[in-house]
Amino acid sequence: MKTPTPTKAEPGGELVPLYIQLANMYVPSWGYGGPVRIMFDYARWMSGDFCVEVFTGDLHHDFTRMPVGSESIDGVLVHRHKVFFQGLVKRSFYWHSPLMCLRAAQRIRASRGPAIVHFSDFRGAVAVYAMLLKLLFSKRVKLVHSAFGSLYLKRSFRRWVYDALFMKAFLRLVDLRLVQNEHEYEAYRETCSDYGSETSSETVLLPLHLNDIPFDSTRFTGSGKNQNAVKHVRKANRIPEEALVFLFLGRLHRSKGILRTIDAFVEFSRSCSRETLLLLVGRDDGFQASIEEHISEKGLAEKVRIVNNVYENRFDYYFLADVVLGFPTIYEETMLSSVEAMACGTPLIVSREADVPYVVEEGAGLVIDFDVRKAAEAMAVVVQDLSAFQVNARSVATRHFGGAAASKKLSALFRMAMAGNHAPGSLAELEVLEQESPDQESEVERASSVASGE
Repeated sequence: MKTPTPTKAEPGGELVPLYIQLANMYVPSWGYGGPVRIMFDYARWMSGDFCVEVFTGDLHHDFTRMPVGSESIDGVLVHRHKVFFQGLVKRSFYWHSPLMCLRAAQRIRASRGPAIVHFSDFRGAVAVYAMLLKLLFSKRVKLVHSAFGSLYLKRSFRRWVYDALFMKAFLRLVDLRLVQNEHEYEAYRETCSDYGSETSSETVLLPLHLNDIPFDSTRFTGSGKNQNAVKHVRKANRIPEEALVFLFLGRLHRSKGILRTIDAFVEFSRSCSRETLLLLVGRDDGFQASIEEHISEKGLAEKVRIVNNVYENRFDYYFLADVVLGFPTIYEETMLSSVEAMACGTPLIVSREADVPYVVEEGAGLVIDFDVRKAAEAMAVVVQDLSAFQVNARSVATRHFGGAAASKKLSALFRMAMAGNHAPGSLAELEVLEQESPDQESEVERASSVASGE
């Protein structure tokens, strides 16, 4: 493990602020889901204005171990520490070595300037370590939590004990809460109310993003997807060229609502004159056997396919599909797969548990209160006007979920947090941050000077 070094200074002598992430798993554990991709983008974005370091565990998404130590990934310094009791990780129980917290604390102490500590776990060792860092360096650390669908209510004795011990302190210590949509915003407010938390913390809507919107003039036209290109990609992936293709892409996990997705697909297919196909694309997260049994019981071997471990070429699957489906049984909020699908010109049908801002308002898909009949009816509505939905999906992804705009907003929010300024709460207010002038860099410099002089 590398020895912590003081934060570098800019030419004017001001200390560059520190940006630390704490995470259970990190790049290249792409199969862990959206948080890994999003947090890695955040780290790369901040590397121009902050000293960026990540403290994480040594487990891959398939629960194999990676070497403990430090490495640079695309310019981001990542420190991996041992996760104890490897078998418990499959039950979402991560026991990180205390060295992870200790070395993050050493790094903050050595930096002498302000620090952002950013994490996405609502409970567990990562959240506890983040709170400890805030308590140790209360005047210099700003604690930032990205919810990423972690606020859903799931009653268990373990959660009850954890919440009784830590939740009130957690809500008090976090300085900035980032949420994806209105439902998650309200869920955070309700949680604060339940615990009687009266703090100066800010809850801010920051929708998910896609760092690079795919662009290929041979794939997209003014009236939707180039169907010849669609057929070519389908042929390369052994998908029927003329079929109506629906897609679920994500972890094959019980909470993803895959069985009810299959049921809705079957209901729609009964009244559809075209050949239909449902693709279930993702890694097995302990539920694939149940899915296969469900498919077999309903005699759907020819109409439902499972495709495992697709990471780098997942955009081909988004592009070749006609509609992406997402009906999780818990509130996952916005799924990254939804944003990626829209960027490929593929409209969405999702349940309230996976709501996406702008989608309904701008005609990129439908958000429904799930039941099988409503889902099948929504599929029919989208298919009937598929070209228009495709055009709108690309438009929504480009206008609202591009990485460049999200990067500016996130940087501005961090600057405001360090300067102690009020953060915007609504999407409308947040849009203003895109027009913020470059001279706001002086707020970072002033915050650095104040913190270093404490």
